[in-house]
Amino acid sequence: MARQGVYSKRKSPIARARWALKRRWRWFKKLSKPKKILFLGGPLFAFLIITPVITYAYYYNDIADQTRLMNRNNTGIVLKDKNGQAFYSLGQAEHKNVLGLDQISDITEKAVVASEDKDFYEHGGFSFFSIVRSLYSNVLAGDATAYGGSTLTQQLAKNTLLSKNQTILRKYQELTIAMAIEQRYSKDEILAMYLNSVYFGNNSFGIEEAAKNYFGKTASELNLAEASMLIGVLPAPSAYSPIEGSMVYAKERQNTVLKRMVENGVITQAEKDAAVQQELAYQPAQGIDNAAPHFTEMVLKELYEKYGEETVKRSGYQVTTSLDLNVQNTAIAGVNSNIAHIQANGGSNASVVAIDPTTGEIRALVGSADYNNQLFGKVNMATSPRQPGSSFKPIYYAKALADGDITPATVLKDEKTDFNGYEPQNATRRYYGNVTVRKALNWSLNIPAVKVMQRVGISSAIEQAKDLGITSLGKASDYGLSLALGAGEIPLTEMTNAYATFGNGGEHHSLTSVVSIQDKFDKTIFTADEKSSRAISPEGAFLISDILSDTAMRSSFFGSALSVYGTDYKLKNVAVKTGTTDDSRDAWTVGYTPQIAVGVWVGNNDNTTMSSGGADMAGPIWRAIMKAAIGASEPSFAQPAGVTKATVCTSVGSLTDFFLTNAIPASTCESSSKTPAVKQPEEEQTPTPTQPTTPATTPSTTDTTTTTPDNTDTTTPTVPITPTP
Repeated sequence: MARQGVYSKRKSPIARARWALKRRWRWFKKLSKPKKILFLGGPLFAFLIITPVITYAYYYNDIADQTRLMNRNNTGIVLKDKNGQAFYSLGQAEHKNVLGLDQISDITEKAVVASEDKDFYEHGGFSFFSIVRSLYSNVLAGDATAYGGSTLTQQLAKNTLLSKNQTILRKYQELTIAMAIEQRYSKDEILAMYLNSVYFGNNSFGIEEAAKNYFGKTASELNLAEASMLIGVLPAPSAYSPIEGSMVYAKERQNTVLKRMVENGVITQAEKDAAVQQELAYQPAQGIDNAAPHFTEMVLKELYEKYGEETVKRSGYQVTTSLDLNVQNTAIAGVNSNIAHIQANGGSNASVVAIDPTTGEIRALVGSADYNNQLFGKVNMATSPRQPGSSFKPIYYAKALADGDITPATVLKDEKTDFNGYEPQNATRRYYGNVTVRKALNWSLNIPAVKVMQRVGISSAIEQAKDLGITSLGKASDYGLSLALGAGEIPLTEMTNAYATFGNGGEHHSLTSVVSIQDKFDKTIFTADEKSSRAISPEGAFLISDILSDTAMRSSFFGSALSVYGTDYKLKNVAVKTGTTDDSRDAWTVGYTPQIAVGVWVGNNDNTTMSSGGADMAGPIWRAIMKAAIGASEPSFAQPAGVTKATVCTSVGSLTDFFLTNAIPASTCESSSKTPAVKQPEEEQTPTPTQPTTPATTPSTTDTTTTTPDNTDTTTPTVPITPTP
């Protein structure tokens, strides 16, 4: 090995960088003053010269063509389902005629100049004083891009050719294009192009569409009050629109425009006051008329928040969504066919969510039973947090199973229990003594559920819920043990996706509604990220799925109300859980296979009570959707290597069930006298109480769970529903 002395020792990267920097600095200090100026100013000078040349050459064809410059054609947006079938479209692709200023009311022209660029007819595309003023404002704001100081010509360039990114390069390009536009077109032509292409909100590109969509008029018929209202929305159409945004903001902006018109001598104070007082008559808002209005609203909101409404609509986005119209129509049919029964039992509304467990993609979403209902139709109950009742139980049961705190064969004592002042009860007001975890969860018994929550811990249960995609729960200190019975509010979308994660073997995908986006030039703008995260072990996911899909155990209490038969009339292997809150204010049914997860909520938006609950109110809708989704297939949950089937001895006898492979009890009932099989807590080994251990009457299909901490948790079943093949 070569000897490394003082001069031959290899220098570290940092040391070499320092040496190189010092060397360059010594070289720079030796340069003459003119060379130093050239060295420092050369790159800046090249930027100032080369950028305009490249920008002009790149946008030359657009600047030379009025139609391309205004970028009004092929505007709008199209939403398609996963199979490419369009279910929503806005805008059109045909060429539009450009209105001359003689076809636009004079007062509109005066309003836009006074409000947006009072020196429009004086400058050559940019205003030096406006730039200085904006720079000063930016310094005060501590943001170099807070204020733009753009003229109407610059806005035309920005709106139609450039992005809205507030960068130094983009602003310099905007300045370059504005000067090129001024060289090619007259001031009146520029003003006409601006008014014909600017976005006014309410799906209106250009003054003619705005006049029609807001007031049912032509651009030439607009009066002072109407023109000032429209010009006022320009800085932020979505927020300032009197139809789509805030009327308060809209009136404030109208007043600002009128004030500037008075200051510039365009109108008198008396005319301003009269315009402010004038009552304007607006056209009805353009609603959504398709099979998935709430889903459409969700997608549009997501796009507008990410890219901006004007950018989305001006770019002609073709959006492939996660929706499957076949599943959506099945969900709608399920709600429609059961709404009479829901109303007869005190309900009025229902929502549905269907999710692909392997991707997290939303296949169907019904936000309300009637989108056009004036009282509640527009509220998306699929995304509105509600108490889930017993449908929350699998969240922490799964955690306990995955951690080995319990097994499906663990015996828990269902008896009257005081949990430090909290005394939940079962729906039937009865207790069933020693019950296995499998039976306790399928029968939705409340006392065993609270005991499992005690083992898991409230904080751990909330963390598990978060891992499964439930974000609406607060801190552990916000809840008591009543969280075990669904006291926390959760949206149907998040609860259904948590169950979907169980169906996907514990691998969690975030909810996805937008799969991909192409612009009007067929350029791919966005593709959904297919990343996933491990929310619970495959073993935990399998154990909870096996329990929830135990039709025999579930039917022994709830009858066949939740049994799913496919299109081939065969009974299918489906995991399911219901939930009903205090006084049947919320009725849930959520279930899944590895291929599809479906959640249904039924209730009243004003939280009034109903006379029936989860299995009876939401169950039929859920069954209909699952039947269509499963068809003649045979869904099953794959048993992971970490789970083994074994026979063990318990206090209720010998049981064969699934266990974690590394935690199989060592004994059977035959050898229990020598070796204890499964150690149970002392309170769970006490004799069965005198109350009946089986239902004395026909159990109901309602699973009612009080979620308030007043210790009145209940569950009230009805007559089991026999499925119709």
